[in-house]
Amino acid sequence: MENAAPPSDIAATAVGALIPAEMPDGSARTLAGRGAVRESLKRFWDATRVGARETRYQGLAAIVRGGLPLVAVVGSASLVVIGRQSAPELGVVDLAALGVILLAGLRQTFLVHERGRLLNDSGRARAELEEALVQRAQADSRYRMLVERVPAAVYIDVADPAVSDGGRLAYMSPQIQAIVGYSPDAFLADPELWPALIHPDDREATLAAYNAHWATDAPLRADYRMIAQDGSVVWVHDEAYSMTEATVAGDRRVSQGLLVDTTEQKRLEAQLLHDALHDPLTGLANRVLFADHVERALASRRRGRTKVALLFLDLDDFKVVNDTLGHRAGDRLLIEVARRLTEATRDGDIAARQGGDEFTVLLDRVHGVEDAVASAERLAASLRQPIELEGLNISITVSVGIALASDENGADDLLAHADAAMYAAKAQGKARHAVFDPSMAVSARP
Repeated sequence: MENAAPPSDIAATAVGALIPAEMPDGSARTLAGRGAVRESLKRFWDATRVGARETRYQGLAAIVRGGLPLVAVVGSASLVVIGRQSAPELGVVDLAALGVILLAGLRQTFLVHERGRLLNDSGRARAELEEALVQRAQADSRYRMLVERVPAAVYIDVADPAVSDGGRLAYMSPQIQAIVGYSPDAFLADPELWPALIHPDDREATLAAYNAHWATDAPLRADYRMIAQDGSVVWVHDEAYSMTEATVAGDRRVSQGLLVDTTEQKRLEAQLLHDALHDPLTGLANRVLFADHVERALASRRRGRTKVALLFLDLDDFKVVNDTLGHRAGDRLLIEVARRLTEATRDGDIAARQGGDEFTVLLDRVHGVEDAVASAERLAASLRQPIELEGLNISITVSVGIALASDENGADDLLAHADAAMYAAKAQGKARHAVFDPSMAVSARP
């Protein structure tokens, strides 16, 4: 026993078996083996330090995994020591220990390689995840910027039968404040604020459109008026699409919509329509609009509701005003005539300018020719009042033709009859009226 080598030398000799064969002697092999052990421990420690950089838990797991081969090495060395103390020659136990050491070394090499691969893969995965998160954040930022800068209010409704319009607002973009004066938070806090702001004349039809939208999943397309915070009336175009959205609590119905302020568009449309149907100088109805009013009045007459009469007025000697005072004065005279006709007609009666110095008035509630004559005389008296033009007080007279509608009359027939009666009044000396009768010649007018 006293001749047995120290345990450290035995372990070094065992490890030395792994050293390349060109080592010349046992002493050198022992030193090389010790260096190999130290190098193995250094590599183990470096690998452990790499794991520690990742996360504390990953580092701990790496130490445990890496420590298993070390335990095997120590155990194998102990077996060799025990074997060498009982027999100076290498026996089965020594060979088994050396085999365990070799396997442990191979396993350690595999583990280190595998761990490195996993670390690389996890690093790439983490980088890809971070890049995806950055891209998602950038996309969300761009989407929010688009939503909050588009010239319309974007909203998200969640189905809620307890709310009048069938949905509770979950999101409202800031543009709504520029449209109706209320902040987005006001709509989110009070789900009934939106229905309450719909114009009373449009509320029933609008809420019916909303209910149909929720019930059928059909797109919502509605034009209606809202009352803004300052009391003004705002026209809006509301367009929304419903869908089913999955949540942690289960599926829910949502509607994403766009609300556009169309007040200016509606104003322009109304202006264009007004210009198309009204005389640009006097603002009275033009021939097209007047003919439509006459057709409606005749249709009502056929249903037995009213009697209809038409007055055709022509200013006497209007050409003299244009020739002596100029066309500018003539325009001012026409504008004043239109104003007086509007003031003198009854509610429901329609005054129009046919062109030049010719005007017409539709009387849709007369009992007979006497009522029509009385209206003609009242209008003529109003127009005879002096009008100041270019420093002169001028009185004008009119010749008036009167025609009562019959069952056979259309709008064009009634207008032609009143026109024929007007020419008959002029032929009788002007400044008077005449009632149409079939003996009067009727001429075609352009």
